[in-house]
Amino acid sequence: MKQDTLYTELKEILQQVKENPQKVQLLAERAILLSQKNGWIRTLALANLVLGWCHIELRVNDAAVENFQRANILFKDTRETEFVANGYFGLGSAYILMGEYTLAIEQFRMALQLMSGVESGNDLVVPVRIGLSRGLMNLGYWSDAEQELMTVTDVTTFNDVLLAEYQLLLLRLAFFRGNQRTVQDQLQLCRELVYSIASIPLSRQVEYFSSRYLMKYENVKIGESQLKKLWDGADANTNTDIYFLTYEAAMDLLSSDKPKYGIDWLNLLLDHSIPLALSHQIHISLASFYVTHLCHDRATAHYQHADRIAREMRENEVTHQWARFQAEEVHHSLRHQVAQQKKNNQILAESNALLQAVNRIAMAVNAALDQESMLRRLRDQLNGWIDTDVVGIAELKEDNLYFDCVLEGEKRLPPDRISMTETNAWSVRAVNDGRILIENNYEMNDDMPLADAPNLVRAVSFIPLKCENRVIGVLTLQSRSAHVFNSRAISLLEYMAPVIGIAFANLINLERTRELSGELNKQQQELNDVRQLMAHISDHDELTGLPNRASLPEHFDRWRTMAPFHCLLLRIVNLDELNSAAGYGVDEEIIRVIGQRLRNRIRPDDLLARTGSDQFLLFVESMRPTGRVKEFADQVIQLAIQPLRSKDTTVYADVAMGIVTFPDHGETLDELMSMATIALNYATEDESAYFCIE
Repeated sequence: MKQDTLYTELKEILQQVKENPQKVQLLAERAILLSQKNGWIRTLALANLVLGWCHIELRVNDAAVENFQRANILFKDTRETEFVANGYFGLGSAYILMGEYTLAIEQFRMALQLMSGVESGNDLVVPVRIGLSRGLMNLGYWSDAEQELMTVTDVTTFNDVLLAEYQLLLLRLAFFRGNQRTVQDQLQLCRELVYSIASIPLSRQVEYFSSRYLMKYENVKIGESQLKKLWDGADANTNTDIYFLTYEAAMDLLSSDKPKYGIDWLNLLLDHSIPLALSHQIHISLASFYVTHLCHDRATAHYQHADRIAREMRENEVTHQWARFQAEEVHHSLRHQVAQQKKNNQILAESNALLQAVNRIAMAVNAALDQESMLRRLRDQLNGWIDTDVVGIAELKEDNLYFDCVLEGEKRLPPDRISMTETNAWSVRAVNDGRILIENNYEMNDDMPLADAPNLVRAVSFIPLKCENRVIGVLTLQSRSAHVFNSRAISLLEYMAPVIGIAFANLINLERTRELSGELNKQQQELNDVRQLMAHISDHDELTGLPNRASLPEHFDRWRTMAPFHCLLLRIVNLDELNSAAGYGVDEEIIRVIGQRLRNRIRPDDLLARTGSDQFLLFVESMRPTGRVKEFADQVIQLAIQPLRSKDTTVYADVAMGIVTFPDHGETLDELMSMATIALNYATEDESAYFCIE
């Protein structure tokens, strides 16, 4: 079979993948074997592209990624833009299925960039934009997703399925924007489109949005119940978007009058094998919710989960970057003659050594808990690669580079600060340029002083540290020897820079987490103090500091276990007369003084409470015979009626007391208080000091 014939066949079966992926897979694998045998690079690239789409349909995502990467590497030499764009589209689709949305978005954008010159009439443009928009929505970049969807202006050329997918994405966007009328109109449009197609996956999406509309705008309980039925019948293994759609519905519930439903749904998602990006969003959402509702312990736990997931996502991104590099190196040999095999093997060996070094550096620096230990570990790992005398790291914040940790040998140098306005400084230039700056025969001046030997430094490098495509600081390596940064060392710097950037970001986040945890603990302690104060105020009299009437049930429950005991109810019968005679405020002074006198008299285990504006109550242990409690009552009354000074006037309080016994005169607090009040009233009417019911 000739190459052109096989190439034409592959182009034809590329359009038949969805219809019969197993059959097309067999044809593509046969084409790969034949192309490798004959050295047909162009046909080998197309066969890998076809096989990649077969693996997409069969959900063999890792194999699909490998096939698309091979295809793109081989297509670069053939300059066939359409197929290269198709390869990037395939990579993006595979990463979507794998939950690697950041990588997917990158591939979709590269596909669009390649098609920018031939966008009109290109059948790939709209599917790529739909895939890109879906990935952006899943990562929460709603404005970017809307922008991508709005670039599609002519929908008349869409087939029915593509049009329905496009309108469903607009409906999803409308739910996020929250305009009920827009959501209602778009939902009706999608129902009409999807029901005319009779597609089960698309119909399921319409059912989901209908249930979500019912839940969000009409009846939370019924809508949530319908969503639960859809969830039970869904297969998330074939479409990870189910998890994100469920998350968005859960966020609607979280902001509704039934947030418990939303919390339950979010926890249900966390129990499944969901993409890391979604796990991160869920923990951040729950943390924000709990912060709003002052549940600081739960909020802290979710922030910590989110931080760990963010680190894992960054590590995964580095791993995927390295995987793409390794794949390119491995398949590079396909474009060279046998005579170059030895050289390629040598490159591969060097790459493996570099990978091992980067891995060792990654393990070492990620195990550090502060900047100094990280720099010491890094310097140890660079031994044998770069002769380093000085190593330092700076954080970029508030338009300044803060070199808080610079090591010369075992000595830590004083902190330094360089303003970003000092554009001649090498560290500032490295940050602004976003690339590594190296000088192998350099004399240090004033932008990074080297302690006692500023003129002995000959080779320097400044490496910008990035995290999530943002420069967060700079790393400097300096040596007293010239020309230490050879090509081998430079390669190591390039590949270790993302690793150091992630580790440095983790240290910064760790410090900020510690600060946040400390602030949360402080706020929690203040809240506990306020609660304790409020509890004390609620069951204590403000004037005397004694327990008040509201606290009596709790005290009574404790005292009834020590039955029998006496209840003494004391009243200042002439309090109003004294207040009128001596002036406003005298009554408070009389209550305060008598309360203090009684407090000093009673035993530690007795109870003294203020139960009214002119009343005190005492619970005392049973005294037999009855005469003993009467003697005790006499002593209490004598204390109360002693003269006292108020506003330069001597006043005399007149008191009466009623005495009853538990449980003889009442088995409940109300009964006991009623009998004590009766006894007190008898004492008041008879103008006797006390009346004891026996």
